[in-house]
Amino acid sequence: MSTDMLSTDNLVIDNIYTNNSDVDKLIDAIGRIDERIIEDAKSFAVQRRGQSIGKAISWAAAVLLCFTMSVSALAAAVDPVYQIFYNISPTVAQALKPVKLSCEDQGIRMEVISAAIYENEALIYISLQDLTDNRIDVTTDLFDSYRINRPFDSVASCSFVSFDEEAGTAAFLIHISQMNHEKIKGDKITFSFSEFLSNKNKFDAKLSDLDLSKITTAEETQRPESIRGGGGMMNVDYGTDCLVPIEGGILSPVDGVTVTNAGFIDNKLHIQIYFEDILTYDNNGYIDLRDEAGNSAGNYSISFWDDEKSGSYDEIVYDISPEDIESYQAYGYFVTCKNRTKGNWQVTFPLEDAEYILQ
Repeated sequence: MSTDMLSTDNLVIDNIYTNNSDVDKLIDAIGRIDERIIEDAKSFAVQRRGQSIGKAISWAAAVLLCFTMSVSALAAAVDPVYQIFYNISPTVAQALKPVKLSCEDQGIRMEVISAAIYENEALIYISLQDLTDNRIDVTTDLFDSYRINRPFDSVASCSFVSFDEEAGTAAFLIHISQMNHEKIKGDKITFSFSEFLSNKNKFDAKLSDLDLSKITTAEETQRPESIRGGGGMMNVDYGTDCLVPIEGGILSPVDGVTVTNAGFIDNKLHIQIYFEDILTYDNNGYIDLRDEAGNSAGNYSISFWDDEKSGSYDEIVYDISPEDIESYQAYGYFVTCKNRTKGNWQVTFPLEDAEYILQ
């Protein structure tokens, strides 16, 4: 599971704290909220891994109608982590009311810094700090384990905001939307999560050992039964014949990732990648084929489980024929992990401290 960087007005902040006057920015932003609130709220309502929230406009409208926070209360809440948030998006930062409650488990401190609730929508801003080791870093991923204690189905996204290397603190913005427009109500709300990944390794380079010119027509094919899904630039055909994995594979660019076969089926190039332990470590990635001008080949992928349903095969189908293959080079992008921390982190806070009331 990779996390998304927050970006507004072409500004992306990664591991940097600034010394700008955030209180001045806050006051200035309040005067400009009508102009910026919709665009800022839309930029934060991004669903990870292709999930669709479809609530950005309604959330923006709610914040616009319900904006009631005072400048003094916000200024008091501005700490070093909050400063980053204001620099990225003042108007969304203003929508969050201070909570400042924390808990500890497994030597990890989780703090709910602030939150905003409107009807079936919740924005929750948290930080994580490792008090005993170095398990929190810039790659930390909550692994979709976060939730609020409501009896309704919901969709959620988690956006990475910043990492303070000196303090060892990572900050995240979490957006939760309850299904069927069920309102988040009650005297209190509990936010919790149960695990996170960290110390991820990223590989992004040319695959020099994958010689495309030597790929031939596949001698054997299969129709996988345990299809997990698919996606890509072209329409996915789940009835596509796939390659049969070669024992030992063709090459392993990084630990946890193996190119298990490559070949042409029905005049299209297939490359098959195996990712170990995806349910434990969320290993993932893809192979991009680029021509001499740097253009990527059109493709789609089909994912299916291994026999134990612990690892996954991703078969990428490229719109490339044997006659055109020598014009392309292979590039790999892979994210792997071997550090998973489990625990029980939860904070209960009064709902009225975060809830907006329509004026």
